[in-house]
Parts: sequence; structure tokens; C-alpha cells
Amino acid sequence: MYKIFVLVMLFSWSSLALATDGVDPFNTYQWNRGNHLAANGRVDQRPWFEWWYYKVVLPEQERSFYFVYGVVNPWDLQMSSVATRSYVGFGDFENYVTVDQNHPLESFQASYDQPEIRVGDNFASDKMIVGEVKDENGDLYSWKIDITKKWSFNGEGWLLGKLITDIEWYPAQADAICSGEVTGPTGTVTFENAPCYQDRNWGKKFPLWWTWIVSNHFEGHPETALAIGGGQPHIWGRSTPYQNVVVGLRHNGKEYTFRPTDFDRIKININFGTWEVVARDRNYKLEIKAHAPKDSFLDLQFMTPQGEVFHDYETLRGSVEVKIYKKERRFGPDRWILQETLRSNHTGIEYGSRNQHQIKSLFSNKIRLF
Repeated sequence: MYKIFVLVMLFSWSSLALATDGVDPFNTYQWNRGNHLAANGRVDQRPWFEWWYYKVVLPEQERSFYFVYGVVNPWDLQMSSVATRSYVGFGDFENYVTVDQNHPLESFQASYDQPEIRVGDNFASDKMIVGEVKDENGDLYSWKIDITKKWSFNGEGWLLGKLITDIEWYPAQADAICSGEVTGPTGTVTFENAPCYQDRNWGKKFPLWWTWIVSNHFEGHPETALAIGGGQPHIWGRSTPYQNVVVGLRHNGKEYTFRPTDFDRIKININFGTWEVVARDRNYKLEIKAHAPKDSFLDLQFMTPQGEVFHDYETLRGSVEVKIYKKERRFGPDRWILQETLRSNHTGIEYGSRNQHQIKSLFSNKIRLF
């Protein structure tokens, strides 16, 4: 694994930079991008998935929602694969509602130049999302939300956009505020300057598993945001034993970033429905513990480009505690000094896998997952 990282580091460091005109290139369309930029007329026909995910948390109302705009196998206009589709998804965690609505593949449009996505009459960008879905009972859910970005987190670092791992994850708006409304069968929920979040996933193959912990509503710290993501990806199309996460925290104007590719030390344990992460570099250490009751999770089902069902067990109603330590260097052994403890009761937590047994094991009192 070390050899892989060293070889890739020699390729390019350019993926850390954003476009000078203010457009975030990794929040724009990624499929077939190289051919588009080269104007060579070629079309990538490998398995592919890509989506834009948004979440909104309303602390005072104890409500939370997610929205997703996506496409699978965009080259497959003949619909030769059962997985091929464009779609819009919606979730209401209080009412345990999750709806996916498929659309003709031809109705999907996305820009290589701006974060703009259209799926039929539904629209998403880095500044606004508008859409509606209808469930199996005919109930309609609609939304119109404005977004103001506060912080993006490049968790992958120099790996971002190179597809060395077969899935990419990019929290383009790891911290943002949203204003707007969501309407369902029971009425309309309106909100202003609510904590929200937007990330990206794209690639050729889902990982063996993934996990995710995010929050941007900490007690007494409105400018603090946490983003953790990772799992066990395929590398250059092959299964490997490599598994880990990246950690990003912005607090009091300082960004704490921990990546395995930067040779930071990160440990993760998922056990009894509790997610524990310890991340450290030469100067700082974070101890993170997240938890949510089993009945707060929704089972979001994604179909992979290969046609398999991937179960993503997610809640937006979890809690997290983050302890920040700073290393004190002395003549004797160094020691870690606790600087601050942060808490949030409005945390997104998830674990995804093809293996439903693993997911059920999250809350077992007999099985340790990792």
C-alpha cells in the first residue's frame, strides 16, 4: 500500500487547488470529464455512478431531511443494465420516509463548468435545490431551499479526482446554512439559516463498506463543523485489506485535518451502535465518539452500477462528542493535554454495506464489527 501512495504522489498535486474563478471543479460533473475536456468525441462506457447529496437539520423543530440527485451508467441509453437510471431521492427522518423517484436517463443533465444538475423538472446547484417526489401511495413531497456555503473539506487530499480508489467522496459544503421550505402530506416546514451540508460521491464501484459522521451544529459553537468519511474501497478495481477514514474539523478558525495518505494515525471502531475514531498527527489528537439509537436510522438503498443493492444505514439524529488534545513536548515523554470538549446532538451517522448482517451487527451486544 505504501508503494501505491508514493507512486500516486508523483503524478500530481494539482487536485488540491480550486479554479481561480471561484467554481469548485469537484462539485461539477465528473463522468467522461477527460474526454469532454479533450474534445476527442469519446464516451466512457465503464460502470459509473454519481450523485449530489444534501442534508438539512432543524434543531429547534427536531426535524431533518436529506435530498439526493443522481445518475447511474449515464452512457447506457439503451438501458441494457438494470442499474441504469437517473433519479431524485428524499428522506424525512422524523416520519421515517424515504422516497426514490426514477426518471428517464435522457432527462438527466449536469454541467462540467458549474455545479448545476437537472433531473426532469428537478434542479440542484451549490446555491439552491428545488424538487419533488411522489411515493407509492401518491403522497407528494416537495422542496425549495437556498444554500450559503461556509466551508469545504478536501478529505482525500492529493487523491481527489484521480479514481485510484473506485469511489470518490468530497464534502463540497461540509458546512453551510440553508433557508427554505419542505412540504409533505402533513404540511409545510419553513426554516431560515439552518445548518446544512452537501457532498459528492462518484466512481466505478462501491466500496466493501463505508461510514460517515458529520455535524455542523455544536453546543455553543455555531462555526464548528466536523466531517468524517471512509471505508474499505477497491483500489484500481481490486479488493484490498486497506480500510480507514479521513477526519476534518473546523473549530475557532482552525482546520484540523487527518488523512492516512498524509501518514496521520487514525483508528476506527464500530461496536454496539457506537462509532469511535481516534486521529492524531505530530501536534494534535482528536477523540471522537458518536452514537444514535437503532430506531433513528433509515435504510437508504442504492443500486450499484453492477446491479447489486447496497444498504446505507443512516440517521441525522445522532450525537457526537469530540475531544481536542494538543501535544506537550517535555524533556521526558511527551503527553497529550486536553484543550476542549465539543458536543452535538444533531449529527449525521451512517454505515453502508452490501452485507445486511454487518449492518444488523452494529447494534448487537455480541459482535464487534471492527
